[in-house]
Order: sequence, then structure tokens, then C-alpha cells
Amino acid sequence: MSRISKTAFITLLSLCLFVICFFIATLFESNTFYKFFSAISLEKIENTKEIKDKAGYYYDVSAYAAMTIKDQCSAFYPMVPWITRYLFNPWNFEQAVIGLKTISSICFVIGIPLFYYLCEKISKNVNLSMLMTLLFTVSPMAIFRVIGYTEGVFSLLCLILIWLINNLSINKQFVYIFTFLTVFIMSLCRPVTLQLIFSSFISFAAVILIEKFRSKSSWQNLISSSKDKYQHLLYLSLVIIFSSLIGYSIYGSICWELRGDFLAPFNDQKLWGKSLGFYPQIFLSLEYPLFEQMSLYFPIFLLIGVCVSLYTFINQKKIGVFIPSSSIGWWLLSLYPSIFFVIYTIKFFIAKNKKNKFTVIDLYNSIQAKEVFSSYTFWFCLFFVMSHIIINLLTVDKIYSLARFTFSLPFLFVALIYVLRNFKLKGVDNLLKWFIFVEIIALVEQWIRYGRHQWLG
Repeated sequence: MSRISKTAFITLLSLCLFVICFFIATLFESNTFYKFFSAISLEKIENTKEIKDKAGYYYDVSAYAAMTIKDQCSAFYPMVPWITRYLFNPWNFEQAVIGLKTISSICFVIGIPLFYYLCEKISKNVNLSMLMTLLFTVSPMAIFRVIGYTEGVFSLLCLILIWLINNLSINKQFVYIFTFLTVFIMSLCRPVTLQLIFSSFISFAAVILIEKFRSKSSWQNLISSSKDKYQHLLYLSLVIIFSSLIGYSIYGSICWELRGDFLAPFNDQKLWGKSLGFYPQIFLSLEYPLFEQMSLYFPIFLLIGVCVSLYTFINQKKIGVFIPSSSIGWWLLSLYPSIFFVIYTIKFFIAKNKKNKFTVIDLYNSIQAKEVFSSYTFWFCLFFVMSHIIINLLTVDKIYSLARFTFSLPFLFVALIYVLRNFKLKGVDNLLKWFIFVEIIALVEQWIRYGRHQWLG
């Protein structure tokens, strides 16, 4: 089967699963079908007694629809409304909502084959790429890519950005120009300026520092030996940083004209209960929805695993770790990461006295590990995910829509591809299939909640 045929098959399979989840949900809540394929004005909603949670009928989509009809300055960003206005020229709220849904859905469909292409290019593994594509497509947070939020357009832009920074075979000037344009548009889609600056800077530093500590050579020798590579990564990082700042400056200027406040989008977020501080208590509560907990813990688990592996890679030391067997008990525990962490810690200390239960990690001479740890793309994706967790930890005392930022965007999934491509264990595939099964159930529930006008994340 050719690459095009494989891509088409996996795209169709992923899309069919997503659509099946939608139609299963309509069997439980018929309003799901009507709500998605139609639009009701906010004025009509206010006069409809049957809708109990009137403020939650469209949530953020209502703000984007209003921005589509007329320029406004708020915590929401204008690029997707601008695109909708240009393509559909809506005259009223209903037309704006339908236009937003249409653009989101088109971008969602286009993003599936692009995501699979990236996965296969990185992993060189068709089976793993297929599983990751299914995992990405039927995520319960994927609903935000089709219902008129910015996730559809933004996720597609993220995939384009990942392709650009990961592609070393094309002309560098081409990469810089289109990276600038992509990041510029991204910065006008969502408030990600800080995340982009953080991710690009830390990723550049990580690549250089890892090579410095591993080679133990002087800075002069290190830079001279890989001057072209580091120069390219430096330029790439600067392009991302400056483009994100310029992108926000456009919106900031509009806010200055409309409200006299250049930082109004940031200041408006205070209305959502956000304020600078330190809120570690978000790790201690089990009251949050399942995927909100996963979005907090899973990236941290991944980061810990990467750091352990990085230690052996740099210091030429073997480390014994406890890897749970792929039993149904551990699979169930994996759905509750905070409980999983406690049980794992207890089992770790029990297994510490039984060294035969430990798996030895020794990556010093691993070519695969070197490819991962020297990859700017890998670090960029991982740190972009971590940036949202850090912002949540420093601005709000609860897990605030973190699952949307983690599971509706491709960054975590791409970072996972880099890690999992080096595992040849059958248990990894089974674990991915288990999470796909859980996601399918959760996606059906999300569509039901959508039809009932309930909070989605």
C-alpha cells in the first residue's frame, strides 16, 4: 500500500470513528444533532424556557460570533472571526456561528492526514502512527476543533509549525518566512505569545546545554563544531519570538484604539478568576473531571521519564526503574493519574529490594536517544505543553480548561511519538488501544454534554 493510500485509509478511519461517536451521542440526546447543524441567536435563547443554562448554550462561540460581525477587544482573539468574516461575510449571529463551525470542521479534517504524515515521518512506524492518529482524532477535547472554537484553525496551524521546524531538508529561508507567517497568525488566534516565547527559548537552550554536558567540550569547540545547526536554531527561535510579539502587537493596537488598553486581553482574564500567585493545591484535589486530571499529570509523568532517561544519556550511568506490567489493574489506575502516582511510588519502594523487577535504562550510546534529545521539535512540543501547566500553576487555584490546551492540540501527541518510537514493547500498543477505547466513550459523553448545553472543558 502506498503512503498516499495509507494516509487516506487512516484519515477515513479516524474521521469515521469521530462521526460514529457523534451519531451514538444523538441516540441519547437528539438535541446534539440539531444544535451542531443549526444556530440560534442569543436573543432567542434568552426567551427559550426549555434551555436552563442559557449562558452556556454557545459559551466562547458567542464571543467569536460577535467579533465576526464587528471588531471588538476582549480576552478572545480576532483571527478566526476575521477569516470567517472574509469567507462568509455574515450579517447576523446565526450566520456567524455556522461560518465558525464550517471553518473549524474543514480545518479538523485537513489536520488528520497532516498529523499522520508527521507521525510517520518522525516514528518510521505505520502501526504507531495509526494509533497516535486515532488517539489524537477521537480525543474528547477534539470536539472543540469542530464546534466553532479556535481549536480547529489553531490546531492546523500548530501542525504546520511543527512540520516547518522539523523539516531540515528544505531551504532555510523558506522555513523562516513561513514560520514567521504561521506564528504571526497563531498569535492572533489565541493568547499563546508567552507560551511560544518560552517554548522556543527553552528548546534552543536545551539542545545546546545537553550537547555541552554530554560532550564536555569547551563552548568554543562546541559551537564551532555545529555552527550551522545552532545558528539555524537560533534564527528559528528568534523568528518565533519576534513573530509572536508582532502578532500580539496588532491586536494590542486594536485594543488601544477601542479601549485605550494595550494589554486588555490579558487584563480581561482576571474576570475569569485569574491572578498571579502560586497554587500547588491543584495537584491535591480529585474533584476535577477525568481528562482535566490527565492533562495535569500526564505531561509531568512524561517530563519525569524524559529527565531520568536524559540523566543516563549524559552521565553514562545505568538506572533501574520500575515499569508496571500491562495488567488491567494498572490500566484502570492509569485513568486516575494522582492515584496511579501514589500506588506506583509504593510499588517502586517495594520493588527496590527486588532488583529483578527493575528495568535497567542505559542510553549513553543510544543513537535513538541522541536523535530525541538533540531534536528542537521534541523539546518545543514538550515545553509548549508544560508552559500551559506552569501558567495554570501560577495564575489560578483550579485546573482551568487545561485539558483543552493539552488534548485538543497536537503538541503532546507529537512529543509522545518521539518517545514511543523507541519502545518495541507490545504493551505500549495495547495501552494506546486502551486509551483510544476510553477516549471514544468520553467523546460520546462530550457530544451528549454539548447537546445538553453543559460545560465541556
